[in-house]
Amino acid sequence: MPSGDSPKGDRSTKGQPGITQAALFGLCPRCGAKGLWSGFAALAERCQACGLEFERHEPRGREMYLVVLPVTILLVLAALKLDDFVQLPIWALIGLWGALVPTVVTVTLRYAKATVLMARLEKEGSL
Repeated sequence: MPSGDSPKGDRSTKGQPGITQAALFGLCPRCGAKGLWSGFAALAERCQACGLEFERHEPRGREMYLVVLPVTILLVLAALKLDDFVQLPIWALIGLWGALVPTVVTVTLRYAKATVLMARLEKEGSL
């Protein structure tokens, strides 16, 4: 294979973000432009730069239950372990878990949705 050819033929992944970049920074899986997220963990309708549709590939409902349930269980276990080691006052626990839980759940949902989106787009041949 000549040095300039890609292993997939004429399709190249150069310039496309990975799953982590797409999830955390909201980059389009096709062109790398910002705008993947319209809310904390909601996909935008489409990419403003290349027109790739995101919303119809968004996993919803029961699909995300399989992501949120294990994360919730781990957070509850972490809270119980922390309480065993350190006896924090109630106001500190409310502040700590009130900030940590939404952050962890949002990052986890973003990563899961970006993974599913990229897998569905790859299967469809849109990337």
